[in-house]
Amino acid sequence: MPLLIVVNMFMRLQKAVSAAGAENQPMEMNLLSKLEPVYQTEVKCPVCERDFEISKVRSRAIRLVKHDTDFCPYYEGENPIYYEAVVCPHCGFASHITAMDELNRIEKQKVRNFISKKWNPRSFSGYRTWDNAMEAFKLVLLNLNVREAAHSEIARICMRIAWLYRYAGDSELEQCYLNHALNSYKRAYEEEDLSGSKLDQFTALFIIGELCARTGRGEEALHWFSRLIKEYSDPRNKGKIPVRLIETTQERVQEIRNTDKTKTEAE
Repeated sequence: MPLLIVVNMFMRLQKAVSAAGAENQPMEMNLLSKLEPVYQTEVKCPVCERDFEISKVRSRAIRLVKHDTDFCPYYEGENPIYYEAVVCPHCGFASHITAMDELNRIEKQKVRNFISKKWNPRSFSGYRTWDNAMEAFKLVLLNLNVREAAHSEIARICMRIAWLYRYAGDSELEQCYLNHALNSYKRAYEEEDLSGSKLDQFTALFIIGELCARTGRGEEALHWFSRLIKEYSDPRNKGKIPVRLIETTQERVQEIRNTDKTKTEAE
């Protein structure tokens, strides 16, 4: 067969394939758009070593609308915060989704002794309501206390619980857990080596200052914010502290001072 004929046949075949692909593309896009925002995946429990399903929100379904100055996020549609607390249905082990494997042998035994023996098997897989999310996070907090886990991890979970109460408009319980988070973040800053952790010392300074401000401790908030600004001015910390974090800190300092000034003038 002459080469020209072969080339022409190949070109016609390529066009046919491209046309078929173009016809199928809308169908494929339509199928993608119909995918549920929440999907299931299987993990292994580090305590009982049994497999179980957890739920996650697809990244394409996450639409961040805004966030508060303490990093509390607000989403359009499904809230991924609801799914951060992982609970084993078999033994009651619970943790933040990013910290599932951070248990030593002694901690595992504590969970078995104080939680698994009293556990009523139930699943937290599937779509979560506010109530499901709150129960899951409080189980995580219970696990962390039983394990005598790091203060930084306890603080993170207390923050999530405070945010859930904020979503629900319960300011009293929100304040309660913000205070718990504040106390744990202070202990983490003072007692833990944060150099290689998920929570670095500079973010810790900001969060402590922010939580002081949100719990009515304006002067103390200024103290912690000033420490962060001082750290930023140290040439040794160049590139370690995000500029945006310092800008937010300076904005918060000005807001607190303006609030204090307004209160003084009113008196």
